[in-house]
Amino acid sequence: MHILEVKMKCKQCKQKGGINIHKKIVTLLVLLVLAVGALALTGCSSDEHDEALVGTWAYSNVPDFVLEFNADGTGRRNWAGGVFEGYSWSTSGDRLNINRDSAPSGERRNERWTYTVSGDTLTIQSQHETHRTYVYIRVN
Repeated sequence: MHILEVKMKCKQCKQKGGINIHKKIVTLLVLLVLAVGALALTGCSSDEHDEALVGTWAYSNVPDFVLEFNADGTGRRNWAGGVFEGYSWSTSGDRLNINRDSAPSGERRNERWTYTVSGDTLTIQSQHETHRTYVYIRVN
């Protein structure tokens, strides 16, 4: 079928009060492209684990307070007195998300931080509380 024949049939559809099939196809193609684009963007925003964080970090002011980041996205923190708390962690850009498994009081708490790693120094800044910035030194 030639383009001219298709155009003639489309004109006949319009003249008979029918629906223009080309508009439907174009609309469906546009919707398909938008859906694929949305899926691609969603895939890009998935949680990641910045390898620069993997290891053990000691708080610069209290070296017994330690953060551990494992490559599989798990970790733990050593509170004073040797009490360990497990968590899962992920990064997205300069954001560090820590989802605590069990806080000392028993509640689950999600923490949001911005972070930078410069050599063996990790700096985290709370996104929940102002003026909460902590500096850690890599232990291993």
